[in-house]
Amino acid sequence: MAAIKSVASSPLQLPCGLVLKNRLVKSAMSEKMAIGLQPTSIHERVYKCWAQGGWAALVTGNIMVDDRYLGSAGDVAVSGSSSAIVERWSAWAKATQGHGCHLIAQLNHPGRQSPLGTSKRSFFSKTIAPSAIPLNLGDNWIAYVARALVFGTPRAMTQHDIDIVIAQFALAAKLATQAGFQGVELNAGHGFLLSQFMSSSSNKRVDDFGGSAERRVELVLQIIRAIRTEVPRSFCVGIKINTADFMNPKGFADMLRQIELIHKEQVDYINLSGGSFEDPQVLTEHVTPSERTIAREGFFLRASQEVRQKFPQLALIVTGGFRSRNGVNAALETGACNAIGLGRPAIKYPDLPSKIMFNNELADEQARFDVEAAPSVGWIATKIRSAGAGAETVSLQISVSSAHTHHLPAPYSNRFICGLCLSVVTVANTRRQCRNTGQIFSRGSRKIKDTRTLHITWGVVCIIAVSLSKLS
Repeated sequence: MAAIKSVASSPLQLPCGLVLKNRLVKSAMSEKMAIGLQPTSIHERVYKCWAQGGWAALVTGNIMVDDRYLGSAGDVAVSGSSSAIVERWSAWAKATQGHGCHLIAQLNHPGRQSPLGTSKRSFFSKTIAPSAIPLNLGDNWIAYVARALVFGTPRAMTQHDIDIVIAQFALAAKLATQAGFQGVELNAGHGFLLSQFMSSSSNKRVDDFGGSAERRVELVLQIIRAIRTEVPRSFCVGIKINTADFMNPKGFADMLRQIELIHKEQVDYINLSGGSFEDPQVLTEHVTPSERTIAREGFFLRASQEVRQKFPQLALIVTGGFRSRNGVNAALETGACNAIGLGRPAIKYPDLPSKIMFNNELADEQARFDVEAAPSVGWIATKIRSAGAGAETVSLQISVSSAHTHHLPAPYSNRFICGLCLSVVTVANTRRQCRNTGQIFSRGSRKIKDTRTLHITWGVVCIIAVSLSKLS
């Protein structure tokens, strides 16, 4: 069979001068494998495996810029002395060298999406956000209780808070370049802090950081400028944007305006993706895309095509939904994007580029990289919107760890949060069953009509059981 020649196999030079050897990028996924908020030898083995698989670039899972606010237990974060951080990150970066693969650190701040018990902040300390608007996990009381217990209501950030966040992103980028990373990607997607600022639904500020599309993106612009002062021009600075926040016509126009301003700051690429705790559908495999989307595979190609028309020189990566060589090639050949981001397929097929995409012995119709959906979360959990995304995240964590390290138990604090959520769900379900059946519990001749004791007992049992389990 003749050698495979396509846009996907051709190199791509970014504005900073970084050259990707092909158009396939391992997109960011939540590994949850950090110990003490730092990467370990497990990260090194996992990323070395990917680097050997033929990827042009590897984008890490979230590196949180503030150890008081984590997206989940097991996140890598900027914590401790700079020298210690650089030492650990350098070992991580070194593991990917020698294979023509570039390592890009995804920098993030979760904002209001920081669950209780996962970070160094105190139990009663609030999360932060552009405005004091809590997450919308559903319109029923089960979702309200889960939100109150796990996330709470954030406090609106002050100017001092904003200045700190800008400095934290700049420091994280500086540490990344010192450690040998080739770039950073700002996570302004999936409902995290930068996405919260950019979205009109979560940003109701009336100062320099809210009120219009231009002011809502101001924090992102200031972060990019601060990073540029700390890193060489040859260092790649990209950004992931959440297209799901801009699906109505007014929102899409706002997104295009924000991309225009970001583009003027000389970012090296924009990665279009979507999904959040409030709208987790596109984070899971349970999406039912339109026929046109099925035909072209990528979830966000339509948005990419419109961005491409307005900004023909902008380097675009599209992440989400690609499952075949034909789908990847079709997207690239239309010119809608310059590179393709792949997440779940990279777990199941760590050597996907070399063994599937560019394998001369594999026919096009055989060159597929399908993946399985996350396990069902059950009926009662569907009352909480983020439950699907949570199951997918746990599934991804188990998949990454089992694929490369056989098995890693979830961190204790993460299990506690899962137990807390499960206890809320179980209590609600028990109350519902008791109410519907009129069941009366008795002990001997004593009848207990009030089942509150049972509810509390069930909750405690769930927390203890799930906290002590391995969530395998």
